Amino acid sequence: MADLKIVRHIKDGAERWNAWREKTQPETIDLQKADLSGLKLVGANLSQVNLSKANFSKADLNQADLSGANLSEAAFVNSNLKGANLSGAILHQVNFGQANLQDVNLTGTDLRSLDLRGINIGVANLSGADLRGVNLSGESFKSANLSGANLSGSNLQNTDFSGANLSNVNLSRAKLNRAKLRGALLTRANLCGASLDFADISMAGCLMANFSEAILNNAILNNANLGGAILSGAQLVGASLCNTFLNDASMSLANFTKANLSDADLSQAYMYRAILSQSTCVETKFRHAEMQEVDLSMAILKKANFAIANLQKAYFGGADLSGAVLIGTNLENANLANANLTDVVIESTIWTDANLQGVIGLSQ
Repeated sequence: MADLKIVRHIKDGAERWNAWREKTQPETIDLQKADLSGLKLVGANLSQVNLSKANFSKADLNQADLSGANLSEAAFVNSNLKGANLSGAILHQVNFGQANLQDVNLTGTDLRSLDLRGINIGVANLSGADLRGVNLSGESFKSANLSGANLSGSNLQNTDFSGANLSNVNLSRAKLNRAKLRGALLTRANLCGASLDFADISMAGCLMANFSEAILNNAILNNANLGGAILSGAQLVGASLCNTFLNDASMSLANFTKANLSDADLSQAYMYRAILSQSTCVETKFRHAEMQEVDLSMAILKKANFAIANLQKAYFGGADLSGAVLIGTNLENANLANANLTDVVIESTIWTDANLQGVIGLSQ
């Protein structure tokens, strides 16, 4: 139970409370089960205090310091925690119903037991927070800092992460269908097995991010930076990757059927057995790419640049390669049956055992 003398001190207001705490410097402060509802505690120093089961309903804790405090089962219903510091606090079964958590610092906290739906989090700092398996569908984390946070297995469908810092975040197996990640920072993020159907990842920074086995069907990745990213086994059917940077990306067995990769840069990408059937790759760069056994059947590859690319055993059946650059390209054992090679740029191209049956526009 709370010490009644200490309760009286805090009810004197934040200024007197902070002065008392600075003067006495008590080793421990117990405000367990204290009724602090409606108090004005702007800027109060409540760090390391035992506030378990305390009632802060309708309290004003703007800029308060609750770092390292024990807040298990505390109630903050309709309270104002804008700009408060809750880093390292114990938040087991805390009730934040209708609370204002805008700009709050939740660094390193375990939020797994909380229901954060309908709460104003604003540009909160959630770096290193544990949010495994939580349901945050439809919530807004615009410009929030979630770097290093663990959101694996979480329900984040329709959630807005526009401009958020998600670097080194764990989103493996998370549900991000129709999520907004436009302009987000996803450097080295783990999205293995995540569901991102119809997600907007345009203009996002995804350097070295891991999307292996992720589902990105109909996702929008226009102008995103996926340099060095891993998309092995990922599904990107119907996805839009116009002007996307995929230099050095690993995309073996990835499925880009009917995807739009026009103006994208896949130079030096590793694409063993990737599927780009019926894809649109107008002026796409594949320079130095490793594309053995890639399926490019019926793809639109007008003015695509395959210079020095390795396309051994690739399948181009019915593809349109008009105006494509094939300088130094290795097409050994490739199947180009019925492909359109009108105006292709050829120099030092390797055609050994390639199937050119029915090819259009190539002087054989």
